[in-house]
Amino acid sequence: MKKYYFLILYIFVSGCSVNPVTGKQDFVMISENQEIAMGKRYHAQILQQIPPYQDEELQAYVQKIGDSLSAKSHRPNLFYRFTVLDSPDINAFALPGGYIYINRGLMAYLSSEEELAAVLGHEIGHVTARHSVRQYSQSQILGILSTAIEMNQGRSAGNLANLASGALLSGYGREMELEADDLGAQYIYQEGYSPQGMFNVLSVLKDQEIYSKALAKKRGQEPRSYHGVFASHPSNDKRLQEILQEVTNSYPKGDIKITANYLKKIEGMVYGDSEESGVRRGNEFFHSELDLYFSSPVDWEIINTPQSLIFTSPKGEAILQVNLEDLNFRESPRSYMDRVASNHYQGKELRMNGFNGYTALSNRSGRTVRLAIVFKEKQAYQFIGYVKEGLDTFDKHDPTFIKIIKTFNQLDERGKELSKPLRIKKYVVKEGDSYKTLAQSSNIPFNPEDQLRLLNGDFPNDPLIEGQVIKLVN
Repeated sequence: MKKYYFLILYIFVSGCSVNPVTGKQDFVMISENQEIAMGKRYHAQILQQIPPYQDEELQAYVQKIGDSLSAKSHRPNLFYRFTVLDSPDINAFALPGGYIYINRGLMAYLSSEEELAAVLGHEIGHVTARHSVRQYSQSQILGILSTAIEMNQGRSAGNLANLASGALLSGYGREMELEADDLGAQYIYQEGYSPQGMFNVLSVLKDQEIYSKALAKKRGQEPRSYHGVFASHPSNDKRLQEILQEVTNSYPKGDIKITANYLKKIEGMVYGDSEESGVRRGNEFFHSELDLYFSSPVDWEIINTPQSLIFTSPKGEAILQVNLEDLNFRESPRSYMDRVASNHYQGKELRMNGFNGYTALSNRSGRTVRLAIVFKEKQAYQFIGYVKEGLDTFDKHDPTFIKIIKTFNQLDERGKELSKPLRIKKYVVKEGDSYKTLAQSSNIPFNPEDQLRLLNGDFPNDPLIEGQVIKLVN
C-alpha cells in the first residue's frame, strides 16, 4: 500500500501551479491547454443535450457583454464563449477554458443589463480562478486514492470518468462562490456596471426559492433546491456586501453603461416551454414537431424533461412516465411488449384516436407497474405508471394512468395554435392596472399572478405604479 501513497504524493507535488488570480500555488492536475480541451469536449456534450436558443441577435448581445467583462478579467488571453441555452430552467454555469452558459429561463427573470452583467461576471470569475479545474483535480486525487485502496483490497477500480464530469458540473462551495462574486464584482465595476446588480440577481433567485418552497408545501412535495449561480448565498449576505464595498473602494469605475435597453433585447423571447420541446398549457401538452397531444386531470402536474414527459399526482405519490423510442422492427405493439417486458400480465389491446397500442401490468422491484406501448408512424411511445415505494395506492391511481394514456392523439387546429410558445413583451402600466387584472388576460397556465410578480421583481405583493415598464407573457 505504501507505493500508492508515494504515487499520490508525487501527483500532488507535480500538480501544483500558479493561480492566475491569487498568484499562489493551487493543486491542479491539468495544464491550461488541457483545461481548454476539456471545456471544448464538454461544450459539445452540453449543446447535444440543450441546444442554443435560436436568436442570433440575443446571442450576439450576450457575447458582446461577456467579451467586455472578460477583457477586464485575470485571464484576458482566453477566448470566452457565451451561449444562451434554450432551457426554461433558471440557471447559469461555466465550464473550464472559458465556456459560459446562461439559460433563457434565467434571462426572463432579470430586469436590466446590469443584472445580466452580474451573472456573466460571476461565471467569468469561476473560470479565471479555475474553480472547476480545482474541483476536478480534487475529485481525481480522491478517485486515485479510492482506486489504490480498492486495488490493495483486491476490488476493481471505480469509474473516474463519471467522477470527473460530476466534479465539473456540480455546485461550488461557499468560499469559491464568494471568490467568484469578488472577481465578478471587480470586472463589472471596472466596466461601468454597479455591483448592486449582484444583489438584485440574488433577490430574484431568493424570490424563486421562496415561491418554490411554498408551492411544494402546498402540494405535499419536497421542494426542488436551486443549485445554480449564487446558490450558496443567504438572503441577506453580509460577506457579499463587504466584498462589493471593498470593490467600490479599491478599483476604478468604468464609464457608466446605459442599461435600459435590456427589456427591449429580450422582448419576444420564449417564456417557459419551447416549441421544439413541447408546450404545456395547464393540464394539456402539445408538441408540434411530433404532432402529439396529451391531457391529464386538472390537479396533476406535467413535467417536461429532455428525456421524458412525466405526469405526477397532486402530492407526487403517483407517476406516469412517457419515453420515445424509434421502431426498428415491423411488429405489433403486443410483440413489442413481449420483447421488452416478458413478465407482463393482464394484457389487452389499445386502440384510441386511430392509433394502435398494448397495455399490461408488470412487477418491477417488488412493485406493480402499468405498462403501455403506442405506435405512431416509426416510433414507439413507452408508458410506465407507478406509485412511490412503500405506498399501496396503485389500484387507486391505475385508472388515471389508463385515462391519460388514452388521451394520446395528434394535434387538431386548436392544438396547432396552442403548440406555439409563450413570449415576453414589454408593457407600460396604466391607471387601474394590477397584477391580478393583468394575470387574468395572461396566457401563463399556472399561478399567473405570482409568475408575473416574479418576472418583474415584485414578489410577493409589491404594487404596480402607473407608467412602470414591466414584462408580460402572451
